[in-house]
Amino acid sequence: MGIVEQHIKMAKKHNKIIGKKYKTEIKHSAIQSKIFTNTSEVKYTGNNYPILSFKNIDSAHAGISLKEKDSNLKVAILNFANYTIPGGGYLHGALAQEEVLCHQSDLYQVLTKFSQYYSWNQMNLNQNLYEHRALYTPNIVFTNLDGSFVNTLDVITCAAPCYTIAKHTNISYEKACIVLKKRMEFVKNIAEYERVDKLILGAWGAGAFGFRGIEVAKMWHDVWRTPSPIKEIQFAVIDHLGFQNAQIFKSEFSK
Repeated sequence: MGIVEQHIKMAKKHNKIIGKKYKTEIKHSAIQSKIFTNTSEVKYTGNNYPILSFKNIDSAHAGISLKEKDSNLKVAILNFANYTIPGGGYLHGALAQEEVLCHQSDLYQVLTKFSQYYSWNQMNLNQNLYEHRALYTPNIVFTNLDGSFVNTLDVITCAAPCYTIAKHTNISYEKACIVLKKRMEFVKNIAEYERVDKLILGAWGAGAFGFRGIEVAKMWHDVWRTPSPIKEIQFAVIDHLGFQNAQIFKSEFSK
């Protein structure tokens, strides 16, 4: 059995366990979820600046580590989402950041409740730069491989622009970067509106989506130079598919 087939088998097994064991939690997370758009009123002003740091671990482990230190904290992680398909290639053996989150939690089961959200996205690709749209899903259950409970985290599901595809429709890299930075600000506003205490971000858009890691790191840094009520931001980055983003983010957020 190849690696892709193994991942497909794991996803099917995970779905069966999670769907049965956490049916009530999935329903509650879906009901309490919110859709944010570029017309949503999400502005919130704070007077302090968050602590910014780098972690060489995946998003879920970074978030869970924070939650275990203080269960009263509201911790959210950014899901580097597929714009048109809930869970991206999770069911087909892919294992990028969103798919890993789906293997670790009940996130996929919650996202599939939003068929209208994804249907709208499929009809509004905006030359593959996509629109400022996101799902905020509270209390996503994270588990061990056997389905046993680990902790809950909130998840912001939002897609970065896909320059890898957009460049074929004469979208310049500079324009795509402008859109990405605005989308970063959109994510920031959502987290502030939801009164998140600590937020897990990462190399969003770097790699397969076509943006250079060093520019993604600097854009994130610029976005957080404005005051925010969020206490701490961790950039959880592990290298994937040969992209060397971990060292880039480590250097940027060690300054």
